[in-house]
Amino acid sequence: MNNLEKQIKKLGFLNPTLIQEEAYKTINNKESAIFISPTGTGKTHAYLIPIIENLKDDNTLQVLIIVPTNELVIQVGKMIKEMGFNDYKTFSTLEDISRQVKSLNYKQPKIAIITPGRLYDLVINENALFAFQVKSLVLDEADMLFDIDFMTQLEAVLSHIKGETYIFTATLKDNLLSWISKYFKTIKHIDLSKEILLDIDHHLIYHKGSKEDRLIDLMEIINPYLCFIFVSKNEDIDSLFEILFDKGYNITKLSSKMPLRRRKMIVSEIHALKYQYVLSSDIASRGMDFKGISHIINYDFPYKTEFYIHRSGRTGRMNMHGNVYLFYEDKDSRKIEQLRKNGINFKEFQIRNKKLILKDRKQKGLSEEEINAIRSVKKPKRVKPNYKKKNKAKIKKALNKVRYGKGKK
Repeated sequence: MNNLEKQIKKLGFLNPTLIQEEAYKTINNKESAIFISPTGTGKTHAYLIPIIENLKDDNTLQVLIIVPTNELVIQVGKMIKEMGFNDYKTFSTLEDISRQVKSLNYKQPKIAIITPGRLYDLVINENALFAFQVKSLVLDEADMLFDIDFMTQLEAVLSHIKGETYIFTATLKDNLLSWISKYFKTIKHIDLSKEILLDIDHHLIYHKGSKEDRLIDLMEIINPYLCFIFVSKNEDIDSLFEILFDKGYNITKLSSKMPLRRRKMIVSEIHALKYQYVLSSDIASRGMDFKGISHIINYDFPYKTEFYIHRSGRTGRMNMHGNVYLFYEDKDSRKIEQLRKNGINFKEFQIRNKKLILKDRKQKGLSEEEINAIRSVKKPKRVKPNYKKKNKAKIKKALNKVRYGKGKK
């Protein structure tokens, strides 16, 4: 049993995942690389285990881990602590920067976990974090790091770093690829996105009218262990939360508009399984690891199709099964086709009579019960005037009986 297997079992897992095996080998060989792997495959431990194993016994900053949000700074720091390593430091905006500078003037940690904005402050503005000492640079959730603001801040710091670079991402966008090509000419590409399949069922649900009613209809059908409901607009969270809370659901909300300390408290409560439902913006779709998420509901279609992949990746993790639901309208057809081209195997469903019914495209979305109801309407031996109208009424009555348990008499 090699050290990777020992560490994985020590952390409570049975065996290393494919991304962990590839990263362990690559990082130990000191080869800069970009790793493309679905969310929920153990990417954080994939780099933490070999990086900690290769630390030198000196008091210099050897590893710099850059993540896009303060929540991820805290989460990665917690994971390092759980591995029994203590010579690290997290740099989030929860702490006053003057205290961070004072701490760095006293001692540089062996590992620093930081956001791009705070990195720029401490390296460029304060000259307190010694990036020139770094031997290993990790960019985690890289596709989220590469928006315009983050890229500007990163570019100012990268010239100070001469060691190996390890980039981890679930999707590889064109702007990320061009940026990598610009700064890392010989970087190795390890794409595991098609080799690792998460155990997720993807449900498409068409809706018209009140989306709130449709959501409540779905929530009455499923009985999740833990369900995240994703909303694309922060301003919609409060009103929808009030509706669901008043209905008696055990629910909390998570939004980037909340004060950071409040968000930290809610994250701890979610980890403690205090709630069955979490209403969230996309802040929870990237990198944040919550165990036991059995269901994901996309209340809104994501602004970008890759966000759907990140939202979905909160479930079906580490050999567990997951269910993902997406409400859509006619205007979303192109995005759905794009997701299908990217490997998402959607099945279309209808909510009828408090049941989730699989649509049969060949039968225009009718269930087997509905088809049998139509067949039960007998054709008259002789076609009389107004036949079509009367036959249509009989079919409608038969369908209503199946769908709603009633029909006009």
